[in-house]
Amino acid sequence: MAKPVIKPLVVLLFSLTLLCLLVSECSAIRRHKRRMGQRAQLSLEECGDLEKLEAIEPDYYRIEAEGGVTESWNHTNKMLRCAGVTLIRRTIKPGGLVLPSYTNAPQLMYYVKGSGIQGMTIFPSCPESFEEPEERGQGYREQHQKVHEIRGGDIIAIPAGIGYWFYNDGDIPIVVVILLHTNNVANQLGTLPRRFYIAGNTEDEHGLGGREESISGRNVFSGISVNLLAEVFGVSVETARKMQGAEDKRKNIVMVEGGLDVIRPEPGSRANVNGLEETICTLRVREAVGSAARADIYVPHAGRIATLNSIKLPILADLQLSAERGVLYKYGVYVPHWNLNAHSVMYVTGGSGRVEVADNNGKSVFDDVMKEGQVVVIPQNFVAVMHAQEEGFEWIAFKTGENAMINALMGESSAIRVLPLDVVANMYQVSREDAARIKEARDQAILFTLPPFDEETPQGIMAEA
Repeated sequence: MAKPVIKPLVVLLFSLTLLCLLVSECSAIRRHKRRMGQRAQLSLEECGDLEKLEAIEPDYYRIEAEGGVTESWNHTNKMLRCAGVTLIRRTIKPGGLVLPSYTNAPQLMYYVKGSGIQGMTIFPSCPESFEEPEERGQGYREQHQKVHEIRGGDIIAIPAGIGYWFYNDGDIPIVVVILLHTNNVANQLGTLPRRFYIAGNTEDEHGLGGREESISGRNVFSGISVNLLAEVFGVSVETARKMQGAEDKRKNIVMVEGGLDVIRPEPGSRANVNGLEETICTLRVREAVGSAARADIYVPHAGRIATLNSIKLPILADLQLSAERGVLYKYGVYVPHWNLNAHSVMYVTGGSGRVEVADNNGKSVFDDVMKEGQVVVIPQNFVAVMHAQEEGFEWIAFKTGENAMINALMGESSAIRVLPLDVVANMYQVSREDAARIKEARDQAILFTLPPFDEETPQGIMAEA
């Protein structure tokens, strides 16, 4: 049987093609690393000036719209600039619709409470996945992209430049906290947060243009001539003017009379995840991280911790973000720990708790009782400990890495637990017995309970003796 002959020209063409692909890929990687390096340098410069952390609230800018309120944190705050993020909080009345918009940075949205629906375009080339039944259609047959049922405890991940909207169809206000990762490589417009509305007459939620200029702000169609807009869309000039929103006084959250009529998922469909839906157009963007059933760590009478990373929600690999949902019960403690590879932006969703943070010089940079609505940024590698008060303590922590990890200083598999006994005895200048106590301290998970204590009174085994 004759052997196949591979012509030299074919081999040469194949080699050149492979070389071009490799060069192109390497160039893309180099560009990516260069952009990441530039963004990282900006973050490092801000982090270098952090000598004291603070609990901050959304008191920088406020927009009172027809259907709700938007509040923002000061994006120039050193802590937020260190983490390369900014935050806003929206409160949407029942029947309120947040107008469609997109931003220059990836976003993570955590729904603190309430319920409703959210729609978005995963990728512009993807087809409409929801279609009106034939028997319902009267002439025009409605089609649109996927609509998600959302409720308190859900996280939604949104890539840069992807539009979305959401609507409150419940009986109580929706409260949602939104983090924008402005230092992300996907953002090519600088580190300032920018939101682009495609409808309405809106103010800048970050107050970047000043209040006077913001009031006259509109939407992306306002910068296009009304006649051209009418021609492009094939509508009347009057309709084109409405698209520009010049006379719209409702701002960015509007009320819907009679409810919103959209094609929706069947009841209970949110649980039908088969693991085969991770294609580009059907990429999952939602996870119920607030559900107790999703906890990675659960200690009765102490609390629970749930993590969300790119393994559980693959889209986070592109966003370079992850999250942690923490719930401490009465007097629960989250042991001293640090984030190995990410900054942590912690928003308190309920209760109150004492939070302490120490830097690399052994200096206390934060020691305060935090309450609902406050934010603190815990920089990468800084050691933090949380102690819930009587009413418990709950938070959502947005983390600036796709697979953020922590290392604990006590408990199972802690950084001290894995050290040889003599190493512990010598590094602390204690007896082997005391070293064993340190190593085996709280021989359990990283959560436990600890009643309130008086700092003026010595604690521990020696004090009890």
